[in-house]
Amino acid sequence: MKNNFDLEDVENFKINPHVWLQTLLAIAGDREKKSEVVQTVSEQSGFSPERVEMILASTINILINDTRSN
Repeated sequence: MKNNFDLEDVENFKINPHVWLQTLLAIAGDREKKSEVVQTVSEQSGFSPERVEMILASTINILINDTRSN
């Protein structure tokens, strides 16, 4: 998987919250895809699957609030 951004330039790194929210909601709405993503993130991060699910849910809530305020 190739990243199209420079993590060295973290000060200028921005995401599009609308796109991320749509993507995360699509993942969360598909049981198989969500399970696959949670497992992959868990393996690569060292976090438990439960912790990854909590992070996913929190990220979705933050993005919902962010996109509503814009």
